[in-house]
Amino acid sequence: MMILMKTILLILLILAGWQPLAAQTSRTHSGERIDTTQLKLAELTHKITGHENSPYGKARILLNWLSNRLEWKATDYQTRTVNQILARGGGNCFELAKVYMAMIKSIQLPYRPIAEINLHITSDQRQATAESKVTQSGNRMSVFGRQHNDHRWLEVYDEKTNKWEPVDPSMNVIGTEQWLKARAWFGSRMTIDTSITNDMLVPFAIFVVGENFQLIEDRTAHYVSTGLNQLYNGQLSKLRSWKTWNDQLTVLSPHAKAAFEGKENLHLHADKIAQLVHTYESLRREFLQQ
Repeated sequence: MMILMKTILLILLILAGWQPLAAQTSRTHSGERIDTTQLKLAELTHKITGHENSPYGKARILLNWLSNRLEWKATDYQTRTVNQILARGGGNCFELAKVYMAMIKSIQLPYRPIAEINLHITSDQRQATAESKVTQSGNRMSVFGRQHNDHRWLEVYDEKTNKWEPVDPSMNVIGTEQWLKARAWFGSRMTIDTSITNDMLVPFAIFVVGENFQLIEDRTAHYVSTGLNQLYNGQLSKLRSWKTWNDQLTVLSPHAKAAFEGKENLHLHADKIAQLVHTYESLRREFLQQ
């Protein structure tokens, strides 16, 4: 009976609140070029949001517009302006977030940049590239490697709930529940670009970025401990591996922060990252087997 109940719960979680994303798994205007010769960003933003009055509603409309028109492109380590990213028709996660933040800033919507490191499918090629970049540019480039990768998004403020909510322009995801189902839970990752999310297992370091890239708040536990457990109605905290999961997150967090700040080579903690991958898979298996 318990196994049946767990299976039903997982199915309900997969279905609940997920129809809009499930219906769209690709961009409708991918790679569309935007004329930036005389672009006034605030005017474009107001045109897109139309008569929407709610700040959070505006954030949702802008996200949908941007995520459908700008495609995700692999990092080429070039620095581009907002206009250059728009004219190019896309960019990496940092560039897409950069455009989105510029748009919401132009209409005075509050936001916070987010820097993340996630558990990732194994790639020896990514490790080799990362090692080369560390040699060239320093420890900050160790935020990606064999079983981990960095990612950028942001939070916007929802005046109705008085909470900061996640927004990911690379995936057309807004709100905590959508984010958890796209990035952390045990079900299929249904986003606008599964070629990105299917390779990401789960974030293990999430920080609010302040001025001069100061990491001013650790949001890891908020999302992948408290938030993930709440998504599963408190069932995860009853599992054998739950304490290990939280303990390992706590151990890795300061090393991830130091890597972002260029103070530490995260590759030196590859064993801890591998252990966290194992623990996440154990959590998944324990939940499904109950």
